[in-house]
Amino acid sequence: MSIRRKAAAVLAGAVLACGLLTAGAASAAAPTGRTAQSAYATYTVAPIVDAPIRSGPGNGYPAIGTLRHGYSYPARCWLSGETVVDHGSTSHIWIYVSGGAGIGNGWVSTLYLRGDERADLPASAQC
Repeated sequence: MSIRRKAAAVLAGAVLACGLLTAGAASAAAPTGRTAQSAYATYTVAPIVDAPIRSGPGNGYPAIGTLRHGYSYPARCWLSGETVVDHGSTSHIWIYVSGGAGIGNGWVSTLYLRGDERADLPASAQC
């Protein structure tokens, strides 16, 4: 095999590996069971109080920002996570939301959102 062919084969392998690594990183950032952001419908949620956005669906995950009362935010899906208890109310449903520039995407408990137990997201919007 010539040096040019070897170099071309190595380059092709590197390009393929980079593509696979990029695809893997994108799927790891998406909620469970989804690999492409385009697979989501977008819904809107509104907090009833300022609500923490967390890096995962539970209070044990770090807060990465805050959804502000009086504003609406895009949401993608919901899932059952850690149960949250606050002021005598409980919820185990978490919504994957976009907090906007400077905050990014994360999870918020439906305990702090307007609507039904899934913040008015349909049952079909499960992550």
